[in-house]
Amino acid sequence: MIRIGVCDDVPCFVETLAHFVMDWARKRKINVKLEKFKSGEEVLLNLETKGDFAAVFMDIELDGINGMETALKLRKADRFVSIVFVSGHEQYFKKLFQVYPFQFVEKPIAEQKIYEVMDKVAREQALYNESFYFQYKWVTFHINLKQVLYFASERRVVRILMEDGREHIFYEKLDELEERLAEYNHQFIRIHKSYLVNKRQIEQYRYKNIVMRNGDILAVSREKRDFIGKHHMELLAERC
Repeated sequence: MIRIGVCDDVPCFVETLAHFVMDWARKRKINVKLEKFKSGEEVLLNLETKGDFAAVFMDIELDGINGMETALKLRKADRFVSIVFVSGHEQYFKKLFQVYPFQFVEKPIAEQKIYEVMDKVAREQALYNESFYFQYKWVTFHINLKQVLYFASERRVVRILMEDGREHIFYEKLDELEERLAEYNHQFIRIHKSYLVNKRQIEQYRYKNIVMRNGDILAVSREKRDFIGKHHMELLAERC
């Protein structure tokens, strides 16, 4: 089951969105728990009491906490929630990059557009919950790849740095690990002979290093700098 939130202070827009989402769920045979809200405060309270959303459709102009502020708080609580802004005002578009990645749906709402958005949400949810396994001292471990910051290697010893501060260790050549990770949907990029990093966990791109979301600064090797620079430019182009 995936949890979807719909937030708008105009009831008819909430009902229209809810109808389109649930119609999509029936046709795709996907179990959806849909929650309706009329304010950002209600969304955030529901997040605290009932847990993470897969996606939230959010009007920008709301009484009280507006859609932008609500989205920023949602993103801080869960970096992987799909935020879909719904508005008839395109002048907000540039400001929305503060909560990238996001999607934008114009009012009046088109049913086909909601189907496209929900198809993407479903693909992202499958991506975000990929399980990676490894063995250490005859014990098999399974971890969620979305929670991995990066893999760091010293000779054949690989450390896994997790977003909650945990670390795991196993033995494998980083070249072999890179090949194995290429079979997954999560994208890990090789920035150095010793590092494979989760693309979605990068906070800042710099010429000689990158900053991860936990504050770790990792060196980018000289031969990888052009590749990382190109990768960064492609990422910026996707956001425009």
